[in-house]
Amino acid sequence: MSIKQYYYRTAQSYLYACILAITLLTLLLMIGLFLPSRPPLGLLFIPFFLFSVVQLQGYLRYRKRAREALFVCLDQKLDDFFTYSDYLLTFAPAPALRLLLFHPNSLLAGEIKELNQTRWRYLLPDMLDRRLKKTFGLYDSTGKLLAYFIAVNQKVEVMDEDMNVVMVYDHHQQLGTSDEAGVKFMRSSHSSTYTDVRVVREEKVVSRLQKGWMPTKWTKHFTINTPILSFDISSNRADKLFTLAAVISHYQYENH
Repeated sequence: MSIKQYYYRTAQSYLYACILAITLLTLLLMIGLFLPSRPPLGLLFIPFFLFSVVQLQGYLRYRKRAREALFVCLDQKLDDFFTYSDYLLTFAPAPALRLLLFHPNSLLAGEIKELNQTRWRYLLPDMLDRRLKKTFGLYDSTGKLLAYFIAVNQKVEVMDEDMNVVMVYDHHQQLGTSDEAGVKFMRSSHSSTYTDVRVVREEKVVSRLQKGWMPTKWTKHFTINTPILSFDISSNRADKLFTLAAVISHYQYENH
């Protein structure tokens, strides 16, 4: 999948929501007209109308982005997921976090999503949802599962293929630990140079999550406010997995 296809699919989801809202509003108005006592139809009209307008605006916005994004050949073969230094992040509609990670050339490099998604989660308040144990999977562009993440309250655990905990990120303390002796990570927010979130290992910045800027050549595919996750050239697989755990914690309850 390319970012152009993502924009088209997102535009379609907004359009379907708009059509559904208008259909429900029409049915309610028709039912109300046949009732012996007329309910306050105006009170029903206003929220459905406003919701439809918001969804229509979303549809037009993403359709415009899809038309502006350049076409990219989908037959291009991508390297191993962990070889990349830069990922651009977008959110897919889902009851829980579903994070798409794109290569700067606009092709999908991988995604993070919950292994067992249930529709009723849409209705669950955040206060209750935070107490649930959630298992996320990291997948590459072919759908291969690369790692597991288990999120409970303020902590995100990174698991190996045998479901053993290899590192833990604590969002409350902004700290993390690895099973490697002596290795600790620290999340550093709001640097004086950038508006960003950084992950530091042994006083060295290994990754940076930034929003609000990007190289000019990337704007052919992405909007300027697309979050960019960048890794230092010395970053290893463990650094990237720990950073992704921090990203999951950072975005888990964002409006996606």
